Amino acid sequence: MVKLKNGCSIYIVFGGKKARLPVNPEEIEIHYPTDNKKYDILGSGQIVVPRKPSLKVVSWEGFFPGDLEAPYVNGGARLPEYYVNAFEKALRDKQVCRLIIFRSGLYDTNMKCIVSNFETTDKGGEPEDIFYSLELLEYRSYAPETVAVVTAPGTAEESVQSVNETARAVETPVLRVGAPVIVNGEYCYDSYGARPHGTASDLNTEVTRIVSGNPYPVHVGHYGWVRESQLQIVG
Repeated sequence: MVKLKNGCSIYIVFGGKKARLPVNPEEIEIHYPTDNKKYDILGSGQIVVPRKPSLKVVSWEGFFPGDLEAPYVNGGARLPEYYVNAFEKALRDKQVCRLIIFRSGLYDTNMKCIVSNFETTDKGGEPEDIFYSLELLEYRSYAPETVAVVTAPGTAEESVQSVNETARAVETPVLRVGAPVIVNGEYCYDSYGARPHGTASDLNTEVTRIVSGNPYPVHVGHYGWVRESQLQIVG
């Protein structure tokens, strides 16, 4: 949560037109969520696999003033109808906007975004003002990039080598909950190997539970418990 100080300016660019908020909100919340994944690994317990951060979320509450001559109103302000229409259009038309926050003496924010939530409230005793809450979600371009490869005559072999060197590395499959596997051999009612009640032959299923340290530590599908040596991880 960011407390705003004097000298902070907030702009939102709608379709190439930059509009400054007429009144700065008291505070702005910026969330930096993550998409880290947790897995249960046989012999290691729980691990975390860090991933790229998720989309940032910026939100605040404020109001659009009806009195544009009030001392707290920023220069160039317009009537509330202008801002309400702009945010409604951005929400309705799925516009990609840009949020710009200039902070006096601090870091700045410049982020592509979409309007993910916009609500307005009319309050008794303040008929000219429109109160609102706003949520902006970071936008990342997902269009594929085109790369031109220029080769000189006689360098075909070098080009092939370059492509091979930049190929994506293949991750080594690990035994974890959710991993797809092929099972062979007997499966049991518990992880200690009690009462085998079926035999798998190239059975395609997935790991549903892992109990480290037991003779039959891996539970597969709805079948039962097996040894790790009975499994082939396929993904």
